[in-house]
Amino acid sequence: MEKIAEEWTSTGIKSVFKLSLEAFLDRGQWPTSVGAGTQSTVICGFGWRFSFQVDAQPASSPVVDNAGNRIESFQLQLFFDPYLIREGAYGAITLTTQLKNLISQEDPAPVTLTLPPGYRQSGSPSLGKYVYPSNASTPSISITVSFSATLGLTLPHSLEPQMERALEETLAGKELVDIKFYAFSRRGSECVTHPLPLFANSGLLQGFSKDLDNLLIGHGFSESAAVDLDMHEPEEHSFDDYGYDSDSDLESEAGDSEQPATSVDGSLADGIRKTDSTNLSGKGMRMGRVIVLKDTAFKTWKALLYYLYTKQVNFRPLKSEGTEQIAVSGPTCSPKSMYRLADKLGLEDLRVLALASISSRLSENNILQEVFSFYSSVYPVIQDLEIGILASNFSDKASEGLKEISKAICEGEKPYCADTLFKVIRKMGGK
Repeated sequence: MEKIAEEWTSTGIKSVFKLSLEAFLDRGQWPTSVGAGTQSTVICGFGWRFSFQVDAQPASSPVVDNAGNRIESFQLQLFFDPYLIREGAYGAITLTTQLKNLISQEDPAPVTLTLPPGYRQSGSPSLGKYVYPSNASTPSISITVSFSATLGLTLPHSLEPQMERALEETLAGKELVDIKFYAFSRRGSECVTHPLPLFANSGLLQGFSKDLDNLLIGHGFSESAAVDLDMHEPEEHSFDDYGYDSDSDLESEAGDSEQPATSVDGSLADGIRKTDSTNLSGKGMRMGRVIVLKDTAFKTWKALLYYLYTKQVNFRPLKSEGTEQIAVSGPTCSPKSMYRLADKLGLEDLRVLALASISSRLSENNILQEVFSFYSSVYPVIQDLEIGILASNFSDKASEGLKEISKAICEGEKPYCADTLFKVIRKMGGK
């Protein structure tokens, strides 16, 4: 087992190992018994190791292909060796394995140990048995050692590969900022208005989803060639086909908006730098590409960029809650707006976070309003979630509200809610 990577996060350390058959082959022939005994990996993390033993796969449990032919295989037994941290006061630690081109013979559930005091377990704790087929293509195994949050341990973070590449490119003089987004920030009577700029490094945004990558590498660019990012302004200052009338991340024309952006010469341009024939900064131009976003609010896109950079997202309360936002560091956005964007871009982890936020903000006071909203009718996952909550916590207040909504549907005021009402009745089962 050759260690090829080690990643540090805020809660644990993941070691990635590559497995090689060459060490166990004898003159190109598959051995019937390895006989190499137990071996150890190099030191990982704070000083632990992983020991392993490789044997021929027992004939009683052969690996076969789709045609029923037997595939020669090894059996890999894996163990955790605390080694240098054997007496460390780390309390409960959890070890989790992830496999690539290996087959688990046992339950791959995480293993929990306590270190120490007095760690005296004979031998090394087992992390499972795995089948190593001879035809496996570059098999690998990742083992994450996680620590309890109550330990209060602060771990250094490894840089993401995108960040490492971006920083390396700056050594050769490449600008860190190479892309500029415009996103509308206000809602007018019949259109969205007031596009505001956001700057980013395209390399740091790639690799999260296919749809986002397609946007970054060419689809959606308003400029086919690189332009001076500091001098560019969008062609359209309003757009009448936004497609999301109830977007909570859009300000009303009369409401407060984001502060106007300051241009490179210190002047304010209502969020947009006016085009000029000269570079007033007196410095070299920042060349890059521009994307005008016509279906995502400025606040939502800003929160998305912040999440892709930091893996942190701050959701505001739903408007139906009627509560104020608690002060947080970093940009905030509507969980419904972010769910819509994450669903569109195929960002599953972010979509799940937004869904969890929506779910946590539903109560007796706003559940009917949310269930029978146009937004919920568009997203079946959210609608089913909300209907389930309504049915499980149905009250006299909800009963009265449902009568009013049923009347509005019958009078044609909420045509999109007819199917929702049917689902609610079916879920209630005649309650």
